[in-house]
Amino acid sequence: MRILLDESETTLAANTVAEALRQAAALAGERGRMIVEVEVDGIRWSEEDLATESTAERSAGELKLLTAHPGDLLAETFSQSADAVVEIEEVQCEAAKHFQAGRTKEGLHQLLESLAVWGAVQTGLSRGLNLGVLSHAALQARGIDIDGPVQALENKLRDLREAIVAQDFTTLSDCLMYEFPAVAQRVAGLLRSLAREAEASAAAAKRAKS
Repeated sequence: MRILLDESETTLAANTVAEALRQAAALAGERGRMIVEVEVDGIRWSEEDLATESTAERSAGELKLLTAHPGDLLAETFSQSADAVVEIEEVQCEAAKHFQAGRTKEGLHQLLESLAVWGAVQTGLSRGLNLGVLSHAALQARGIDIDGPVQALENKLRDLREAIVAQDFTTLSDCLMYEFPAVAQRVAGLLRSLAREAEASAAAAKRAKS
């Protein structure tokens, strides 16, 4: 199997895609990088493909892997999450207007759409902070409050879910229109701060290696 890492051919030898990925991940890790894209015989694989044992245990003719510094990856992830938060605020405002007008079906549809985005934001935030690129203590020392915005978001999402179960559309409307925007702004601000910190971390690592 021919194994390329960032367009450069390696001397790695493996019989299966899974085995090749393990070796390549270790090699990338030694360079302070992580695999972000996998292409098997000209076809880009998704996370689902990689998680499927029968698929990952197959052989291949060529495996092309792209890597990135974790800081660069985090910066992009946090920045995109911040943009998503700004966009979902508009959706939540529209949902509130639907509830106010008695159009509960339309309101719930948009609300569920926003909750899915918030779930993705929470997952990205949690995974990103667990990569070890950014230290919770160091961030706090720099005046970046993580716990406050995260807790405020969790509390407000809980309020929304409770109101959905109770079919309390007045509470849903008030929460989305008047209470949630401030929380969303705090979370977006946190994500942008984390994006800047991750970008700075990646730049510092690159300078250290040059």
